[in-house]
Amino acid sequence: MRGQIKKRVGKKGDVSWQIIVPLGRDPVTGKYKKKWVTVQGTKKEAEKKLNEMLSLLEKGININPEKITYSEYLDKWLADYGRSNLSLRTVNDYTSLIENHIKPRLGHIPLIKLQPVHLREMYSELLENGRKDNKKTVDRSLSTTTVLHVHRVISETLKHAVQWELVPRNVAGVVNPPRREEKEKPVMSQDKISILLDSLKDTYLYLPTYLAIATGMRLGEVLGLRWTDVDLKAGIIRISQSLGLKRKEEYKKVKTEELPAKGRNETYTKQPKTRGSRRSIDLPYSLMEVLKKHQLQQKKDRLAWGELYQDTGLVCCLQNGQAINPASFSGMFSRKAKKAGVSITFHGIRHSHATWLFQQGEHPKTVSERLGHSKIGITMDLYTHVMPGTQKQAARKIEEMLAGN
Repeated sequence: MRGQIKKRVGKKGDVSWQIIVPLGRDPVTGKYKKKWVTVQGTKKEAEKKLNEMLSLLEKGININPEKITYSEYLDKWLADYGRSNLSLRTVNDYTSLIENHIKPRLGHIPLIKLQPVHLREMYSELLENGRKDNKKTVDRSLSTTTVLHVHRVISETLKHAVQWELVPRNVAGVVNPPRREEKEKPVMSQDKISILLDSLKDTYLYLPTYLAIATGMRLGEVLGLRWTDVDLKAGIIRISQSLGLKRKEEYKKVKTEELPAKGRNETYTKQPKTRGSRRSIDLPYSLMEVLKKHQLQQKKDRLAWGELYQDTGLVCCLQNGQAINPASFSGMFSRKAKKAGVSITFHGIRHSHATWLFQQGEHPKTVSERLGHSKIGITMDLYTHVMPGTQKQAARKIEEMLAGN
């Protein structure tokens, strides 16, 4: 039985609709259980409510919101929405925040009884004593950035709870999360660029680093770049995919069609981070020359390895053609950079690239498109502080306008 709708007419002639949904046999008593809900309104509205309740049942979500805890809801949200709508990396990040911070503090609370005060108390506790690791060189407080991420996860999960009519409102919407502490990020000078590149020559780190310096690409975009996306005649590369890392224990958690689990972890290709990330980037002449030389060297490597060569079609790869493990690359890059006396992360190169463009007076829209940000507002929020003289320029223009009156 899929459910019933019965019409009810009150003493005063008012019409309501009674929805009856079967819940299956009670494992203790052996009796069949039913859920009764009354809807005031039209039959169409009652049918919509019935379909929503049946949909929740199919997903395994308890349609008695007064009984489901926030922890139970989070598990279902991850299984039924998160893993089919979010990227693997986002799912992993969300899961970590949920298991380490959200569930221990809010998981026991019934979803319907979750209140803004619970969130405010949780954020205060996390800011004071929220660290889960055993590092003795740092205090026990979580950074405001991490707490802000926790708030965003809670807000996102409750947004869907509202859509599924499990709660009447998203309580996270009336709670102000802590403001992010803006820390000044290092920007490489021209001398440091030369030192860094010289230290990486004749290693597999050189070309990915050169690409990042010249284009501002993300690490996953650099390692996922294929020769079919490179047009050396036009001097353009097209970002159409990214390379990610999937750990062995995650294969059973996420439905994917990527590589099988071999070894401790595997790389896999995925869609770009956002719609704006799928873009074309014009190349400087020096990078075009580096790519041409690399293409010739890669052909020699293919001949040298013979049948053992893995033809992945990737621009940046190991000598045998195999994709580069992003985690291994990041670790090796950090060690090499530190040894060369350059204090920078690989993602820091992307920040440096944007800063250089702004310092040269490039328009924010151009920088945003080059970086692949989904909105120009993201670029402005991140880099307004590195646009020297903008306020003075604005004041000068107003002065010129007033002087003419």
